[in-house]
Amino acid sequence: MPVVRVSFYSGRTMETKRQIAEAITEALVTIGGSKRDAVNVIFENVAREDWIIGGAPGEAKPPGR
Repeated sequence: MPVVRVSFYSGRTMETKRQIAEAITEALVTIGGSKRDAVNVIFENVAREDWIIGGAPGEAKPPGR
C-alpha cells in the first residue's frame, strides 16, 4: 500500500489535485507494480507564510537564490 504525501502552497484546485493524484497513481501502477486501489495520495496544503525556505518564508526569496 504505497502512500505518497504531496506538500505545496495552498490554493490548488480540486481538478489540479485530481490530475496530480492520477499521474502519481499511474506511475506507481505502471512502474511500481502497485494495485490501483492500494495507492494513497495525501495532499498537505501549507500557507506560504508557514513554509520556510533557507530561513525565509516561502513568499520571500532566500538569500543567494
